[in-house]
Amino acid sequence: MISIVIPVYNRRNNLRLTLAALDKQSVRDFEVILADDGSYDDPLNVLYEFEGRFSFSYIYRQHDVPRASRARNDGARLASGTAILFVDSDVMLNPSAVGHYANLHEANPDLMICGRYDWLPPQMITVDEVHTDWETIIEGKMPEMLLPGEPEGIIGPDPREEVFGSSKIYRERYALNVFSGNLLIPTKLYWNLGGFDEEMTGHGAEDQEFGIRCQAAKVPVMFTDLTIGYHVYHHRNEEKNQVECWKNACYIAEKHDLEALGIQIGKPGPDAGVLEWL
Repeated sequence: MISIVIPVYNRRNNLRLTLAALDKQSVRDFEVILADDGSYDDPLNVLYEFEGRFSFSYIYRQHDVPRASRARNDGARLASGTAILFVDSDVMLNPSAVGHYANLHEANPDLMICGRYDWLPPQMITVDEVHTDWETIIEGKMPEMLLPGEPEGIIGPDPREEVFGSSKIYRERYALNVFSGNLLIPTKLYWNLGGFDEEMTGHGAEDQEFGIRCQAAKVPVMFTDLTIGYHVYHHRNEEKNQVECWKNACYIAEKHDLEALGIQIGKPGPDAGVLEWL
């Protein structure tokens, strides 16, 4: 029923934990599709570590610049399920997530279903601990990673609190709040909407662009905290990340004439831009 598409680009250590969390799921009726956006750290061998644990496919494409949107579309083209569950390669789903997604999708086959997305603190996590110390991990009580300087990036609960707390919220006006790191979309609906915009490059905002199209098409979205994606901390160049987000935000603003829609983006800060939907 469910095809899990994982786009990846040079994130093998985090990918190993993502797959370990899928191996811990309470149901097994899913396939895993790894869409490699030109990695050079060999994520395919990480996938082989889980050979026999679940059905999987792998697709690799070299690139001129990273295109997470294209990777997601590449993976989706291999999907055989009635729904595609997009999970980022640095996200661990709670053990009952896929089962809840399957039940919710079966009962609501035309709905897009969006799960929570919480950011974990920097921790030293192993595959074995995913299976044996799950509660300790998600409570942030594992030994901390040794990092130079202060940790960068977001740590804490999903900021979209207003749309969670119930498994029966169907409001198309919230479509702008979908996040592709933990998101189920009926396969036919996904392609009817045109998939992700492959013109977008680098990191960030491709799900906001997709959400705008969902909003325009009045696609109903269910937000549920029964399915939680826990972001596994990894170091990143925050300045570069913000610049790419700002560039993509400007692209979206021009493509969809956001000003006419009454949607604004935040202005860039002293060092780089930060994407803000108001």
